[in-house]
Amino acid sequence: MEITIILSQENETLPKSELIARLEVLDIKYKIQHEYPGVMQLEVDCDRNLIKELGSHLGYTHEIHENIAYTTPEDIFNCVRDINWNEVIDGSFKVRVRRVGTGPVDKNNLERIVGGKIQKTTQQPVSLDNPDCTIKLVYTDPEIIVNDKKEEVITKYNKVIVSRCIVLQDKKHFFDNKPHKRPYFHPGSMSPKLALCMVNLAHVHEDDVVLDPFCGTGGILIEAGCLNTKLIGSDIERNMVEGTKLNLAHEGFKDFKVYWEDVRKLEFEELVDAVAMDPPYGISTTLGGDDTKELYHQALISISRHLKDDGYICMASPHYIDLYEVVEDTPLEIKEQHSIRMHKSLTRIITVLTKK
Repeated sequence: MEITIILSQENETLPKSELIARLEVLDIKYKIQHEYPGVMQLEVDCDRNLIKELGSHLGYTHEIHENIAYTTPEDIFNCVRDINWNEVIDGSFKVRVRRVGTGPVDKNNLERIVGGKIQKTTQQPVSLDNPDCTIKLVYTDPEIIVNDKKEEVITKYNKVIVSRCIVLQDKKHFFDNKPHKRPYFHPGSMSPKLALCMVNLAHVHEDDVVLDPFCGTGGILIEAGCLNTKLIGSDIERNMVEGTKLNLAHEGFKDFKVYWEDVRKLEFEELVDAVAMDPPYGISTTLGGDDTKELYHQALISISRHLKDDGYICMASPHYIDLYEVVEDTPLEIKEQHSIRMHKSLTRIITVLTKK
């Protein structure tokens, strides 16, 4: 099957890495055919149900489509005419244009004309609110110039992917799971979207044991729990421990343990499959830069004792901590890193580590 992935463009590297990690977790064999800004074309060896499972737990993927045909903007109507729509559509449908960026495309007119041609061929009803099938015309492969204001402007698109939508991201999940909507809230909590991304980068499988040793209010554990996992959390602050318990119970999770413990002194019998964590950056203000490095160093040594040999760690850290120095003389190595600018004075580094 050939599919098109519409990625978030909030970050240059995270969306692709999250997608690939999730493909690996689900053991979906894939080949990257083409990459454009915010768009990836893949050939995958799986069925639609597995693609739906793939798309149901991704933070930075907006849509996944099954490809039908490829054409150019100039030849779009001939392409639509030549497709056997009776093999594609069974029930109500709608047509939508998806363009990457703000290039010149007459979206409304295209949707109306193409929808009319499909309706005439299939005699199936158009439903704009609740269709059985959504046909997407993805305009990509843009030509970009820099104008007099030094702005990048798309002058035209060179490719149109005609596709059928399989997955549309449920934005309601991220809205409903905003930290301030939980029973226990603390400022500085990570967004659900980034928390889910980190869980995916940690290669979390269903039924895994997942650890967050800086659990805070439990945001990362909540996203891991949605993958039907066993949860272990810990925090040095007692109020955070109780808050995480309250939030996990509120989400309906039952298979969890939360310890009031210093990460450097973690003691429990189980080995964990994955670790996702966001150490509080306030630590740096109380311990100083060098002490913070030492804290991270000791924490990673402690965590690695509880991590299975094939397990992954995904952690967030401030840009002023060099994790390559931190992991020296530990049993861990850095596999990849990603930068997220938070504001003028802080960039978060998302790091994925494994055992050597």
